[in-house]
Amino acid sequence: MPFSAITNNWPRTIAFVLLAFFLFWGYGCPARVPSLMEPEKKVTRPELQIELTSIMSTAEYRLADLDKQEAFRDIIFQNALLVIDGGTINPAGIITLLAGLYGVTRGGSDIVKRVKKPPTV
Repeated sequence: MPFSAITNNWPRTIAFVLLAFFLFWGYGCPARVPSLMEPEKKVTRPELQIELTSIMSTAEYRLADLDKQEAFRDIIFQNALLVIDGGTINPAGIITLLAGLYGVTRGGSDIVKRVKKPPTV
């Protein structure tokens, strides 16, 4: 009896089997795009988000390092201009230079510690 029901309704049976196949295939095969780090590799949405977060944290870490280097250079140039402008070496200027350099390096290290260090891949 069940076999005759299938043979009599074969278009519905085929449609049901195809529908079930496409539902399983659609659920089991998520969309993939090329990776940001390795273009030959395909990644899903969560993997792409992890890569993007990693790239952003690396950029923030490097920007903090650049800020630290530029602040250090600016202090040296400003104090060099003061020495050139005054014509003599000022002991108070040297103390200010050393205090400024200490402050920049200390503040820069705090910034670098607060920004997440990028994971090594």
